[in-house]
Amino acid sequence: MAAPRRTLDVPITQRPDVSSDSSDRIFDESGEHLVGERVGTGDSDAPPPASPRNMVTAGISPRPGRIAESGGKSRCADRLVDVLEGAGIDTVYGVPGGAISPIYDALYDHPNIRVVHARHETSAIFMSIGHTRVRPNSIPCVLVTSGPGVTNSVTGLAAVLGEGVPVVVIGGEVPRAKFGHRALQEGSAETIDVVNIVRTVTRSAACITIPGHAAYQLATAIDRAKTERGPVFLSLPLDVAVAPTPPIQFARTVRPRPTLDQALLTDVADALRNARRPLLLVGSGARGAAYEIRALAEKLRIPVITSPKAKGIVPEMADYCVGVFGYGGHPSATEFVQQNPPDVVLALGCGLTEPSTNSWSSLLQASHTMIQVDIDPSQFGRNYRPDLAIEGDATEVVREIRRRLAHCAPWERTLPGIRYLDPHTLEGDRVPLPPARVLRVVQEEMPPTTVYTSDIGEHLLFALHYLQLSYPDQFMASYALGSMGSGICAAIGAKLAAPERSVVAICGDYGFQMYGMDLNMCVQEGLGVVFVVMNDDRMRMVEAGIDRIYGRTLPMHGPRVNFAELARAHGAQGFVAADVDQLRSALRRARHDVPTVIDARIDPTAAFPMNSRVQEISNFASG
Repeated sequence: MAAPRRTLDVPITQRPDVSSDSSDRIFDESGEHLVGERVGTGDSDAPPPASPRNMVTAGISPRPGRIAESGGKSRCADRLVDVLEGAGIDTVYGVPGGAISPIYDALYDHPNIRVVHARHETSAIFMSIGHTRVRPNSIPCVLVTSGPGVTNSVTGLAAVLGEGVPVVVIGGEVPRAKFGHRALQEGSAETIDVVNIVRTVTRSAACITIPGHAAYQLATAIDRAKTERGPVFLSLPLDVAVAPTPPIQFARTVRPRPTLDQALLTDVADALRNARRPLLLVGSGARGAAYEIRALAEKLRIPVITSPKAKGIVPEMADYCVGVFGYGGHPSATEFVQQNPPDVVLALGCGLTEPSTNSWSSLLQASHTMIQVDIDPSQFGRNYRPDLAIEGDATEVVREIRRRLAHCAPWERTLPGIRYLDPHTLEGDRVPLPPARVLRVVQEEMPPTTVYTSDIGEHLLFALHYLQLSYPDQFMASYALGSMGSGICAAIGAKLAAPERSVVAICGDYGFQMYGMDLNMCVQEGLGVVFVVMNDDRMRMVEAGIDRIYGRTLPMHGPRVNFAELARAHGAQGFVAADVDQLRSALRRARHDVPTVIDARIDPTAAFPMNSRVQEISNFASG
């Protein structure tokens, strides 16, 4: 008998820009043994817990009145699900299979955990990106089966590792007695060794071999995912999952967070106070510090530029926001740093990667004092030379800087705000539709707090450039790995985690052909995601890039897909929008409980200006 569909009344955070992380521990490669303490603890402004003990329970709920029903079963799988629920995990994404079936059976007895059946393992992991962005205090779990279930998840794991998204992935495995016998879908160390396959794309990867140790091993892995902001993986052999395991209760010590270096903070404040041309460079790692950053910039009139992934952390209509710097960026941001070379740069939560720096532009290097703040000290000095580096939470650091600059006079300067490349394309009734016009109409018709995700392709550059956002959790795109499909599935996770928010996925026609089948899951779960498919019948970004580099290209177009008909075949709403009126009509018919696919017929000749990555590839190709 199939388990009934469970709908969880998910509590949505009212401050999505603030996350909580009370764990300060670092573990060895197995994820089992404590080896040290971490100085930074993620983007959290919550105080450390008062209690010195963190109670982890397997079989007994730590929340009064919320005792989990075990259905009379006492297997290792039941204990693991107890740990998931005790850790506050209320959503499980995944693709079921035989080797992971004991966990799915155990979930039947935990109705407070919502189970979502994705159509691909990497899709399930991509969903966790959107989930944690709109509910930053949460951590999702993903379940996959053995063999191909794990290998199918590798791209998703690599993506969330690059994005710094905490997620727990549990993979089924064949019984240990079959290890080395080439059992169906075997992934043991005697064959393809899935644990080693995923080790390079996770914070930790291990195999559970002792049933009585499994609960502790999972709790440790969850701690590591939270502390180090990334995915963790546990392989669970079938015989271990069904082994009798009585309920246990154990406590783990929670160490207080280290305090920030007050003298160094004073040096940072002094550098900003004495700066002639200060600049705030905001990255996505500072998302939780949005309020503090805005307050600092508004009071002192410090210009702000953001990385592409940090779009929306400061309101883009504010004059102190001079735009996005990097791929898809604004000419106003580049021109500002060219005309006002910064003597002091405060870089907050920036990886300073290729996409966010226009291939490591020298314009961002401060002439006097380069200050870098990050929870991950491995970022310091990787691409730019810092004079002052602070490992810590951006919220706490900026709050301390504001306190020290409370009586500092604002800088007297005219700030230009954002200037766009082709503002005329935002208006009018041209057909085929210019991508910029599509985005403007979408924003005019959708609520102002709508969450936008973008998949990977040329449409991402248009979205980064032309969307005008005001909230720190409004935009997400997985730049770290740059995998197609990531924006489509992130939208689904965001809508599931925050059903009261409108969510729009901006994607291309080829990306939707790759990962659009989770539309069926949206119908199943009643998720009213709006998918705006930029349909030009071709792989536009790659085709144009190759042609720019080599002066010729193989054809990269295909038969036109009618995505509206495809949507209706899945039970979703589907509309073709060949002009502005059709686009407005489709957007106004979007529903909160049924997904909507809008097949936007865009101009196939529309091209975003060549970015520095294309230029760099061209230099290599011609060299």
